[in-house]
Amino acid sequence: MLPTRVLLNSAKKSAGTKIPVELTPLVLAVCVALGSGCFFTYKKLTTDDTLRLKNNPENTGLKEVLNQK
Repeated sequence: MLPTRVLLNSAKKSAGTKIPVELTPLVLAVCVALGSGCFFTYKKLTTDDTLRLKNNPENTGLKEVLNQK
């Protein structure tokens, strides 16, 4: 009976997913790259005045187009 217990215990222990130790730096580098990419993209989209992502009445030029007629 003892060998059966050993086999069952080893099967229970290996049920979880394990990341190899060699991939830990790669996973960390990818997470840092994705995080900084998201941060700087958000920063660029929210602070750049040349992008017209929201209604900027002073930059639209709609009045000039309507007044040409």
